[in-house]
Amino acid sequence: MLVANASPTVVAGPRGRGRFLTLSAGLVAAAVSLAAGSAQAWTERPYVARTVSVYQGPLAVTVKVQGRNTTLYQASNRPDRWYLEAREGGKYEVAVRNTTGQRVAFVIAVDGLNAINGLRSHMGPDEPMYVLDPWQTTTVKGWRKDLGNVSRFVFVDEARSYAARTDQANGDLGWIRVAAFNEYHPIVWRGNDWGQGTQPYRDRGGAGERERVISPQSKDAAPAPSTESMRGDRVGTDSYEATPRAEESSPGTGWGRNERDRVREVQFTPERFAATQVILRYEYASALVALGILPARFPTHDRLWERENGQLGFAQPPKH
Repeated sequence: MLVANASPTVVAGPRGRGRFLTLSAGLVAAAVSLAAGSAQAWTERPYVARTVSVYQGPLAVTVKVQGRNTTLYQASNRPDRWYLEAREGGKYEVAVRNTTGQRVAFVIAVDGLNAINGLRSHMGPDEPMYVLDPWQTTTVKGWRKDLGNVSRFVFVDEARSYAARTDQANGDLGWIRVAAFNEYHPIVWRGNDWGQGTQPYRDRGGAGERERVISPQSKDAAPAPSTESMRGDRVGTDSYEATPRAEESSPGTGWGRNERDRVREVQFTPERFAATQVILRYEYASALVALGILPARFPTHDRLWERENGQLGFAQPPKH
């Protein structure tokens, strides 16, 4: 806009050629200075890709907030994770699809806690996990309370998060991790029909039941927060009692209302190492703007900065 203002067709007057040259030179200098600042700010902001489903290894992961697919963002300087916007009080769920023709299991950790037993997770093969049949999709809606019920995932300030309320707050608050494990099939050696040495074959083991299930490594369900920590919660709602949120606050995942969600157990032996891990980070919109993931929705000019730089423009009529 400043370059346009410096155009001779707008600024030039009938008198004082030297005056015009001096004025336009000052405008051009200001424009160059601001353009340099804008270029610097732009180069500092990474390129951001967006999608609604992350395809990685044998999994496709989608997040739904309030029943709708939410946009996932990936910054060029953080290619190991995808970001999403958290909205206080909003219910969310994680849909996971098996994109292969083999059974796959996955560990899901929210805020550093295993979503099945509610304990600190190391994303290992010895943790309780969900099992998917070939091409199957399942939706993890909350902290598992038993084989038939979950407490919904809901965005809350981190002080009211399930991790904080169970004294398990950790450095993974605001993170959702999904690690996929292929099924282990031991190789068994046997002699061939002609007695000439041995040849390998894969023992496929038990096929298991064809349904979304919890792996039998652990039958423990996520423990509910203590009664003391639940004071102030609204009974029978999806969110917690509304309190003023400070601008610098950060989100966590709370213990929402109960919902029926039936699963059952089957046999599944995971391989020792994960085939892939999908990492998601959630933050409030203001934090995503600060990280350069989301563009500013409103002008973010600092008034002192504007006054210091003497912003030039045309006269505008008063608003009042």
